[in-house]
Amino acid sequence: MRFEHVNIAFVPRNSANCLDLAIMFYGRFLVSILKLWAMFAIPACTLVYLLSYYFLVDLRIAITIAYFTTSPLGVLLTWNTALFTFGNSKGFPSLKRQLNPKLISLIIRCLFDRTVLFLGPALIFFSGNIFIMLGFIYLLFPGIWLALRNGFRVEQSSLRYAGIASSQGTSHDHRTKDLISHDFGTLFFRGAMTFFFCYLITFVLFITFDYLSYTLLEYPILMGQIPYVFDPESIDQSLTNIILLMTSDPRVLTFLTGFILLVYPIGRIAWFFTYIDLRVRLDCWDMELRMAELSQKLNPGEAT
Repeated sequence: MRFEHVNIAFVPRNSANCLDLAIMFYGRFLVSILKLWAMFAIPACTLVYLLSYYFLVDLRIAITIAYFTTSPLGVLLTWNTALFTFGNSKGFPSLKRQLNPKLISLIIRCLFDRTVLFLGPALIFFSGNIFIMLGFIYLLFPGIWLALRNGFRVEQSSLRYAGIASSQGTSHDHRTKDLISHDFGTLFFRGAMTFFFCYLITFVLFITFDYLSYTLLEYPILMGQIPYVFDPESIDQSLTNIILLMTSDPRVLTFLTGFILLVYPIGRIAWFFTYIDLRVRLDCWDMELRMAELSQKLNPGEAT
């Protein structure tokens, strides 16, 4: 890796800076990301529609499908972002070129991590009585701890593949775990802020698309299915209908799933840049990489 080939500046960044950089990255590779989105969103949305239309499942199932779909989507996004960031690729190559054994095993491992993390939400969504309380307890611990501890697994694997971290040994992984333990509170806050930002953008895009769809195409999704939605005298009934449609209508659940997956890349890429910030801010990673490059130039016969 040559330091001058790095495509971002190695400077400390806060949550807003990471989100801003993620949006810029999204815009630069918009077509490639949309292709990747369509590859996962089309089957996920189709599944949500069929299950909600024929089996009357509700919002909980749609969220569950979106939750597990974002796992392989996030792996591919982070993998390509890491390779481009450190100059190992010019953009998003074709999926066929990416599906190597390391990437496939990483996708499987991340799906397993997602399954373990989902035990808490599953108890909350699909159980009752005391099990709901157990679900909330699981979310707090070990849920949050597991999410942050394994939250940079893809980043570490991608950087090892890119040659930034040694493929031999585990010092890179141990150093990351030490940094996470040191900055646990800040990472939790930044993760929550990123999640809230993506949630807000998803809501805004969904409502905007809903309005334009009904106004321009006369195709109602949510608001168009509620008569007199803005009538003050029927506001209570309108709110009840909105909640009912949001939780059970096949059309609403399908489009909502699509927009969740559409906005998710912003948050996932921002989390990758959060990892870069963590290493630069607490580990002086920019200096480490420069010294490693100088070492390679002085000792060209030695492998790092």
